Parts: sequence; C-alpha cells; structure tokens
Amino acid sequence: MLVLFETAAGYAIFKVLDESKLQQVDSLYKDFETPEKANKVVKLKHFEKFQDTTEALAVVWLAFP
Repeated sequence: MLVLFETAAGYAIFKVLDESKLQQVDSLYKDFETPEKANKVVKLKHFEKFQDTTEALAVVWLAFP
C-alpha cells in the first residue's frame, strides 16, 4: 500500500511496510514518535518538491477552496 503525504516543501509517497499497524489507529501516532520507529512502518519511495511558494499555495487552494 502507498501513502501520499503533503508537506510545505512538497509531496512524499511512502510504501507501508507493516499494514497491520494501520489497523491500530488509536495508537498509530506512537509508531511515528521517532524516525527509527517510523522506518519500521513506512519507507520513502518518492519526494516531489514544489518549485516555489506559488505552486505550494496553488495546491492548498485546490484542496481547500
């Protein structure tokens, strides 16, 4: 399974390594408390950086019109 995550810098696509972790949504945040823990759950596959702030703001306006 792939997960899309948007940051102020751009988009990240992660591959979920342990899908069973996604079933425990009440405590999922604990698996991301440190980079070491997060690396056991997801792996970065691709990052697409925004070209400039205009592009970043355009994406925000598309998501929240």
